[in-house]
Amino acid sequence: MNTKSFKVTMLLGLSLVNAIFASDPASERDDLIISSVPYIEEDTEFDLGFDTADYLPEDFNPYKIYVDLDSIEFIEEENELDIKTQKYLPDDFNAYAYPTDVEAFDYIDAADDIIDFDTKKHLPEGFDPYIRKN
Repeated sequence: MNTKSFKVTMLLGLSLVNAIFASDPASERDDLIISSVPYIEEDTEFDLGFDTADYLPEDFNPYKIYVDLDSIEFIEEENELDIKTQKYLPDDFNAYAYPTDVEAFDYIDAADDIIDFDTKKHLPEGFDPYIRKN
């Protein structure tokens, strides 16, 4: 009985390994197909109507770095605006307060002023779009 279970286990293991390698997408056959596709690289020359070498220095090298950005000294100025905004804001204003719900968002669309359309004429009396229907 022990040899039968061993043989069945080996047979299942070999079939599982065979299934794993059979589903491998990167096989030699795929590599041969991809490498057999010819790639034609066109070397296109652009005619600008003038010779650019006439406008560049004689020893010009486009790969050489002519300006060292690390040698530039930047001056950091602290410009603090002295504007007292407290008198323009409500007493309990907190710019970092987290809104509690979607109704707390105030969105002003610039296109609202362009369209002169009064919706109150077309809606029933007492209509409130912010009332939740459960």
